[in-house]
Amino acid sequence: MANYMSFIFKNMELCFLMRQLSMKDEFTFLHSYRVTKIALSFASFLKLTDQQKRELQFGALIHDIGKLYVPAHILTKKGKLSKEEFDEMKKHPLFGIRVLQDYHVSTEISHIVLYHHERWDGKGYPNKQSGENIPFLARLVSLADSLEAMTGIRPYRTSLTWEEAYEEIKKGGKHTIRPTINHFFFVMNGKSRDSY
Repeated sequence: MANYMSFIFKNMELCFLMRQLSMKDEFTFLHSYRVTKIALSFASFLKLTDQQKRELQFGALIHDIGKLYVPAHILTKKGKLSKEEFDEMKKHPLFGIRVLQDYHVSTEISHIVLYHHERWDGKGYPNKQSGENIPFLARLVSLADSLEAMTGIRPYRTSLTWEEAYEEIKKGGKHTIRPTINHFFFVMNGKSRDSY
């Protein structure tokens, strides 16, 4: 975690945002850290440029920054959200873009925050973007976010093993962000979630 904290402290805007997030909800803060680790494992496999890696790391760390404006009783609820609560939760990418208006971040980082819940088939949110209209780095964070959600510890359900999550994505379930993206997992199959 030391490398991530060093990266945060070298970026004062990021440092301030992450401090706010950790004070609002430590669970979301730690989730963002784990998503970043998974996303960067993709970056190494795909041989992204240093600039892309920096943008991916920054964007993954703050992808849920819009949750600063989600009511605390929804954010920390220990159970399944009602339809109304989930509708409110789905606004967090838009809230995130509002937060970033006061900061100097690249378009690519903003796209990660806005598009990380979009899906290849257009059934995501908030804008129902589909296919190549979803920026590439946002797709990587979306995939990492799905993996962490499936394998991470949640109070309301049993987490999947890395292998179970791998199979869920490989068979083209609801978490697939692109029909051909599953090849990322062939090199990772067999790793436990503790590796991330």
